[in-house]
Parts: sequence; C-alpha cells; structure tokens
Amino acid sequence: MKILLALAAQQAEAHKQPHPNFFTILLGKFSYTIERIIAHCKKAVLLLLLVFISLFITTEKPAYAQNAVLTPRQVVEYVLTLEKLEADFYRRAIDVTEKGSLASIPQEAKDAIASFEKDDTKHIDNLSAVLKNLGGNPDAITIPANPNYNAILGRNPFARPKDFLLAGQFLEDLGVAAYKGQVQNLLAAGKAAKPVLATALTIHSIEARHAAAIRFLRETVLGDDVRPWIRNPSEVIYKENRGGSPISFYLEAFDGYATKDEVLTLLTPIIGTTEQRVPVRALW
Repeated sequence: MKILLALAAQQAEAHKQPHPNFFTILLGKFSYTIERIIAHCKKAVLLLLLVFISLFITTEKPAYAQNAVLTPRQVVEYVLTLEKLEADFYRRAIDVTEKGSLASIPQEAKDAIASFEKDDTKHIDNLSAVLKNLGGNPDAITIPANPNYNAILGRNPFARPKDFLLAGQFLEDLGVAAYKGQVQNLLAAGKAAKPVLATALTIHSIEARHAAAIRFLRETVLGDDVRPWIRNPSEVIYKENRGGSPISFYLEAFDGYATKDEVLTLLTPIIGTTEQRVPVRALW
C-alpha cells in the first residue's frame, strides 16, 4: 500500500508542472532563428571586411599599371617633348614641300601638313601655359637642333612622299598611344591633375585625327593598302596585347596605349635621350 501511495503522489506532483503552450514553443523557435541569422550576419560582415582589406593589401599590379609613376607636372613635360618633336617634323616638311624633294606631293597633302604644324604649335602653347601653372619651365623642355629622323625608317623620311607619310604615321601613332598611357597617372593624382587631364584629352583626340589623316593620305594619294584606322598589330608601333588586359587591342574596335618607357625607347635614337639607345623598329 505504501508503494502505491508513493506512486500516486509522484503522478500528482507531475500534473502540477505546467506544460509548454503554443506561444512558448513559438518563442523558442523564433529565438533560435534570430540566433542563426545573427551568426550568418557576423560571417557575412567578416567576409566583406576581408574583401575590403584585400583591395588595399595586394601584391599584384593592375592590368594597366604604369611602369613609371609620373606627377601631373612630369606628364606635361613628357607630352610637351612629343609635341615639340612633331611640330619640328612638320616645319621641316613644309620647307621641303615648297622647294625640295616633296614639292611634287599633292596640294591636299601640303595643306594637311601645314594644318598639323599649326595644331601642334597650339598644343605647345597650351601645354606650356599649363606647365607654368604647375611651377615648371616650358623652355627647359627641349629637343635636339637636328633630330635624327632617319632613325625612324633607317633612311631620310623627307626624300620621298611615301617615306614622309610613313614617318608621320609613326610619330602620330606614338602621340596617340603616349597620351592614353598617362591617363591612370593623372587619375591617381586626383583634383590637382584635373586641368592636365582635361588638356590631355582634348589634345589626344586631335592626335588621333592626325594619325587617321596620315593613313587617309597614304591610301588616297599613294594608293597604299591602308585604312584611316589600325587594322592589325603590324600597323602600330607600340606593344600590343599586354598580359592581364581585358581588351584585345588587335581588334579594330579597340585602341592601345604606350607607357613612358616604351615611348622613350622609341624616341631615343631620334632625340638622343640619356636612356639606353636601341634601334627604332621600321613600320614596314
């Protein structure tokens, strides 16, 4: 009997304990869900933080990283050298077209040469003003009194219309690629480079027009198999298809660029820079 009474007492005590109702169960599940969400959010925030840090701590260079970082002033000094060389080239050509080996060149070509010389002279004036505002001295940017233009093709470019236009294409292609090659340096300089970037972009498009016009003259005046735009890598003077670049420059829809080192390597035999002298590769 005592055993039965004890069992009955235990059952009675068990009935006194409250059973979990619907709201209790729901609240428990809701708390568990919230905990899971918070845990996932912490992981997501940590992952985003790691990605953000990796953007600034990386050992790889960007696909378009320059091999020489230039200040806005250095960029102006650099392209001003190119403009002075181009203007000198066309001034010499004008003299030869009046009475010399290029006198027989069609008038439309003579007019184009005169127009290019005027454009480049204006570029020099504009860049000189920008350089002064940056504290530089435009007169300190010089080219030799007699640049070695023979180094472009390995012969006198002013002796024949064909060679003159080929040499002109060399210089104009180089100018287009050189301006484009400095865009990242100017963007990296921030607000201080805005006037320089604006000037460079306005001149860059004119360089491209000159390059197209030279090709047009080769096609219409000389009957050469060429178009006003670059069709394949053999028609350009700067390195194509850099590793890691998302753009295939050999396609006609895209154009390439040249770094300062590449440009100076090509100009060394012409203007005699202090860097290593190497032969200029002939275009054709």
